[in-house]
Amino acid sequence: MKKIELSLEPTNGYINSFTRNTVKGWWELEVGLPKTWVYDENNKIGCEIIFENEVGKLIKIFPKKTDIVIDDLVAFVEIIINTNQKIAEKEKQFTDKMQEMKGTLEKEAKKFYQELDDLKEKSFKNLNENFAKGLDKPKTPRKPRTPRQSSIMPETQKKLESPNE
Repeated sequence: MKKIELSLEPTNGYINSFTRNTVKGWWELEVGLPKTWVYDENNKIGCEIIFENEVGKLIKIFPKKTDIVIDDLVAFVEIIINTNQKIAEKEKQFTDKMQEMKGTLEKEAKKFYQELDDLKEKSFKNLNENFAKGLDKPKTPRKPRTPRQSSIMPETQKKLESPNE
């Protein structure tokens, strides 16, 4: 690879064209970006949307000051690409983590519902068997109640028993 091709390699597939603005005396780039990608201009380099549809957008990147050269514009495009690739990587990590957590949660739920079903089956079966066994046992007669002894004094007891005396 030659120098220019080597320096433009990281931006392959994104830079659409280089245009020389002869009025202002600087280079401008047209860059195609996916619709979800983020970018922002700064005080030295500007961005302007030329065309946008459901797939992506074509933006013009241009210097705001005369001391910005084409190398700076290409480096700015590389920053946009690298930033959005990092964002995509983070999103993928998050999605993978969520899928992993979803799988773990599904396993836990399956285990919980299995235990719950087993508990329902076994508990009812055991209670039912215990109840049936209880019906088969001969009933033992209860011990008769013993009368309580009165805590009233004997003199008061006699008066209560014969009020007319």
